[in-house]
Amino acid sequence: MFQRTASIQNMIAKLKHHFLVVGIVSVFLTILTIFFLSRVITIPLIRMKQATEKLSKGDFSVRLQVKGEDELAQLGKAIQTLATDLEYLKKERNEFLASISHELRTPLTYVKGYADVARRPNIAEEERAKYLSIIYEEAEHMQKLVKDLFELAKMDHHSFQIKKESTPLCLFLKKIYEKMYPAFHTQNMSLVYRCDENTTVYIDQQRFEQVMMNLLDNALKYSRQGSTVSIDVKIEKKNVILIISDEGIGIPEKDLPHIFERFYRVDKSRSRTGGGTGLGLAIAKEIVEAHGGSIRAISQFGKGTSMIITLPRSE
Repeated sequence: MFQRTASIQNMIAKLKHHFLVVGIVSVFLTILTIFFLSRVITIPLIRMKQATEKLSKGDFSVRLQVKGEDELAQLGKAIQTLATDLEYLKKERNEFLASISHELRTPLTYVKGYADVARRPNIAEEERAKYLSIIYEEAEHMQKLVKDLFELAKMDHHSFQIKKESTPLCLFLKKIYEKMYPAFHTQNMSLVYRCDENTTVYIDQQRFEQVMMNLLDNALKYSRQGSTVSIDVKIEKKNVILIISDEGIGIPEKDLPHIFERFYRVDKSRSRTGGGTGLGLAIAKEIVEAHGGSIRAISQFGKGTSMIITLPRSE
């Protein structure tokens, strides 16, 4: 009887010992697991927190080493994408402000310089009139720049409204042709348009006229006397394609991908005499895209350029 009790107690003691060992090992493994998981989860979260703090202070040079495809990794990738986009926008903003500063500083320098000369009491009236004319031209340049900047600001803030209406395309192009023909005729250049099919497009006539006038004005500025600028229409099943072609100086291949960027000019030396702001094509692109279309350029340096606008056909 006592031997059986002792045997049971011995067994209980061994079980207690085993349970104790298992409990200690379990606690150790649990602590180890928690420690490991805390490092796996907490350290990336701490790094993400540090990254967002840098972003909030304007430091966009954040680089997160992200591995895996879980929720934390996706969050890290989102923060990294945000940092990259903000860094790009900061660079774009700085370049934009620098360009505006340059564009305003140059005409203001002209205005101040010629105004100082025109104020001299001993200057001839003919000279004074010449300098006042230059001042007026520079003031007009600044006015156009401010107008273009205002247009872009409205587009960026989505307050730019497109009021589309059903428009007979050939009739619309005829009006553009009649407006621009005198300017081409004065420069001993030909302007032709070909529109055989009376296709209807759904456009904001005022805004799209702005696009066409800008493209034709560029063709006029950078084409030789005696050359021809043409407007052609091609009809596809779902799209209408407008092609404005000139026989001008063309665009170098290295510049072609950038011509729709704000303030980009192919020939910096012509920027003053040409009277452009470097914003016309950027605005044209925004307007065309607001119509659900696209615009691109093909050019051969020294031989001419074609601007190709693709618009969806009216239903």
